[in-house]
Amino acid sequence: MGGIVSAPTVFFQGPREHFFRPLNWQDREACAAVLRQLHERVHGPDADYAEALTRELVLEIIQQVIAQPAYRNGALPESIAASGIVQPQAERDYALNLLRALKEHGWLEDYKDPINLQPTLKLTRAGKAFAEVFAELDNARHKTRQRNMRSARKALQAFLESRDEDELLDAYDFASRVVQDLQDDIEYFRLLMQTLTREALTQKLAWDEFNDFLERRFGKEMSVRLVADSVDRHRSQIIELLDMVRAWPEAQRLIIDSALRQRATWLEGVLEGRSATLWLCQRIEDLIDAACQVKLPMLRSEMHNYVRRFTSLLRQALSLDYGAESPMGRTLAGLKSSHSAERHVWLDALAQRLSTAEIRLPTSGLRWTHRDRQEVEGGDIDWHILPHSRLEAAMRRAEAEAFVISEDLLLTQLHALANARGATRPLRLSDLTVTDAPDVLTALHAVGAARSSQGKTAWRAHKLPTKFETPAFTADDFELQRQATGQAQPPEAE
Repeated sequence: MGGIVSAPTVFFQGPREHFFRPLNWQDREACAAVLRQLHERVHGPDADYAEALTRELVLEIIQQVIAQPAYRNGALPESIAASGIVQPQAERDYALNLLRALKEHGWLEDYKDPINLQPTLKLTRAGKAFAEVFAELDNARHKTRQRNMRSARKALQAFLESRDEDELLDAYDFASRVVQDLQDDIEYFRLLMQTLTREALTQKLAWDEFNDFLERRFGKEMSVRLVADSVDRHRSQIIELLDMVRAWPEAQRLIIDSALRQRATWLEGVLEGRSATLWLCQRIEDLIDAACQVKLPMLRSEMHNYVRRFTSLLRQALSLDYGAESPMGRTLAGLKSSHSAERHVWLDALAQRLSTAEIRLPTSGLRWTHRDRQEVEGGDIDWHILPHSRLEAAMRRAEAEAFVISEDLLLTQLHALANARGATRPLRLSDLTVTDAPDVLTALHAVGAARSSQGKTAWRAHKLPTKFETPAFTADDFELQRQATGQAQPPEAE
């Protein structure tokens, strides 16, 4: 595969030679917390852009972080951290040393405010990127449901209206993030599983994490994201918009192709002589299909595994708690915790208590009773199926099978209709004859069959701006164009 080969980028050079050294010391948790706070203060949603990142402000942020007990132990000497006494000089000395280390190793750099020419600080490009990672990992804010799916659809709509190549590139970017969002959710449940297993080994139950998942993540975010109707609705709308782009005249598409090659030079390495517009449309469709057909079932499976594992551990924990509170459980726990001498005394006392118990075989008076099978009077009746029962069962079976549509049968019917009309003329839904119930079902499901994984290799469905009406329904008209067998891309419109 040919393409433009850029010069290799060397990251660990100059000020970044020991870039991660501040995160390798004993105070690495405090350093990571400081980087999160710096990113939130400068680039977060609550950032005050009128306030410059001065040296004193950075020192104040560091001192606020090490004031928390979780970060104080690693940042300050053990004698000072254990005493619990606030020592401003020691805290300021630590803040100065950390600020010096962040500047020395390429996280922060000096910057002069262009308005008042005052010396300030700012995160370097690499520092901002890695600080953003720390902030995202600690970010508890919710993502809106199907955010990138809806953004991809809106970008495609804007591209059709404005013919701006940036909108198509944005749609491609949003479509790639749809898969990443679902993968992040899958990793989230795998992390919950690891936390659950780890805490179960330490004889603790991760109830807080499970309760947080139910109330915050599942109730407000996951339950909506997993609704199939919402996902399929966005998916079908995106595919319709992509089909409208593919149906553009060749002259118009060539203009967009030229603009895309100038705007996104990375496309030259992947197009291999193909149309940039059609390639991006196909990639967007593949990404959306992968998200809906692969990642979404994986997400449901990971969620099911997590809930099933938690309920299993919960039942086990409740059973152990009940056993520990029983007389036998308390006795065994006391024996386990007692010393050797006390254990012998306790066992002697138990033996004396249990010495009155007697274990023997059942007496001869206890007899096993043989249960005779009761014979039902008239049990040899020769059962016959009544005619009305047979008719009722046949009606139920016919009703159940009435709306079962076979894609293979629909595609065969479409091929037969296309052959009857001629290979050069496209097939429209409005041209289909609708005289009985099977014809209605064929017309209603023809577009879905043409867009299925089997049908899209032979058909291209294009939505028309007109509607048509039949005695049974009113719907948008579609044009079904037959392609060459095995052709993955739709033919270019002349």
